[in-house]
Amino acid sequence: MNKKLSIKDCLRRLVEIDPSSLGKPGKNKGERGQFLEGLLGVANGSDLKDLEDGELKTFTVGESIFVTQLKHCLPEILEEKSGFSNSKVGEKLNQVIYFGFTKTNDYFGHFLINRKTDLKHYQQLEQDYDHICLTIRARLEAREQLNTITGPNGLLQIRTKDSKTNGGYHPLTYEGFTLKNKGMAFYLCGKFGKGLQGSHTSIHL
Repeated sequence: MNKKLSIKDCLRRLVEIDPSSLGKPGKNKGERGQFLEGLLGVANGSDLKDLEDGELKTFTVGESIFVTQLKHCLPEILEEKSGFSNSKVGEKLNQVIYFGFTKTNDYFGHFLINRKTDLKHYQQLEQDYDHICLTIRARLEAREQLNTITGPNGLLQIRTKDSKTNGGYHPLTYEGFTLKNKGMAFYLCGKFGKGLQGSHTSIHL
């Protein structure tokens, strides 16, 4: 098994990449990120994090950024097994390189956001996460289905993310109750990417 890249190694390799070579994503919005990971040597896998000590995410300014599927987070949310810091969402967002493009496909910059240097951001993420979790638990108790839920700071939300298999979606269920007739996922809202350039320093090594 190949050793995963570290955040530091990934940042060093990123400066050797010509952003214009990544192209514009088509129907599959994740293909640009997959191509970048291939150029960097980031292995595809089922592990929670792409890198040894963090994540690499490409994004388009103004659009939401996929974090992780809600389904595999439900047990810890509904059984209240962990707070934000130790949750799957918290672990995935603990240290992230965001590699951005504008809607016209111009390079926007890349930014390292981590818990040690961006405390306010993580406090707001935690507030959003807690709000979403409380709402999910209340909906389950009331036997009500989920819809899009956005945290009070407008940074984190859950909404539908699913594709049809054999003509149908994949219902989101927990202990026999259908929370949604299709899959859902955690996303960073579009305002997060918009605010990166103003509140964080673009990295140029």
